[in-house]
Amino acid sequence: MASLLNLSPTPPPQLSTSRPCFLPANTPFFHPLTKYHSRKYHQKVQSTKFTSFLDFEPESKPEPLDFDIPWFNPADRALFDVIVIGAGPAGLRLADQVSSFGIKVCCVDPSPLSMWPNNYGVWADEFESLGLDDCLDKIWPMASIFIDDEKTNYFDRAYGRVNRKGLKLKFLSNCASNGVKFHKAKALKVNHEEFESSVVCDDGTMLKASLIVDASGYTTNFLEFDKPRNNGLQIAHGILAEVDSHPFDLDKMHLMDWRDSHLSNEPGLRASNSKLPTFLYVMTFDSNLVFLEETALVNRPILSYTELKNRMVARLRHLGYFCNYP
Repeated sequence: MASLLNLSPTPPPQLSTSRPCFLPANTPFFHPLTKYHSRKYHQKVQSTKFTSFLDFEPESKPEPLDFDIPWFNPADRALFDVIVIGAGPAGLRLADQVSSFGIKVCCVDPSPLSMWPNNYGVWADEFESLGLDDCLDKIWPMASIFIDDEKTNYFDRAYGRVNRKGLKLKFLSNCASNGVKFHKAKALKVNHEEFESSVVCDDGTMLKASLIVDASGYTTNFLEFDKPRNNGLQIAHGILAEVDSHPFDLDKMHLMDWRDSHLSNEPGLRASNSKLPTFLYVMTFDSNLVFLEETALVNRPILSYTELKNRMVARLRHLGYFCNYP
């Protein structure tokens, strides 16, 4: 009997996903602090390159990967054991692993060679156990979690940033070696019959398989429910900033900062934060380069993106960075 399997799109708590963008270089963004202080002690600075932090966009879009993958030929028989919809980390890893057992796999994606836009962080030992430790481009030997202004927990466990290009190339290389076929198209419809299922693509191609795996993400249209479903989602907003200095330890992953003292003069934001709290997630690369991300864990209903960015504005302003924004 043919079937459709959906891979859950909700990332685990230790997985950070955010699209980075850049602040102007040489901006006196932070002062060397070890804990939050009142903003009256900080120099007011402004951005001249951007009119509003809330309008920040990625500076550029990366070029597609230059890699020769085996494409599906419409003249060939369009019958596979497994069809994977989506060439994200989950989809490609699945195609890589399943095909290693000699199973005939096809991966369908509108742009299989596009770079993944999100920033991924993982516990280093978990990637090592999967044989993927060569796909980490930065490792911090320890991690810290700030519960409040008085309590901080430290974890003697290494945390790493994923080299997205390296990881995708590794998965693509394994898939190519295992004979996985790729079809550059958008899956529009999935049909199920007694002994096989089929995927109809936007180019008119129909592919058939015994098993279809939906790894297209949370916006999937291929799942049906017998009652309205209220999906819980995690949301984050991140920036990669070039700065004069910052207050974060270079040898620690600043995993979660739940402190809310930066909202002491923001009663509206503080009230909403007490109901749906967000935390700061920080990756330090050197004394002048830092990735900052405001994150809300899975919520129902989801926290609005504008609210999330407003909270990040307040946090950065409290640390001494004042943005021009409406």
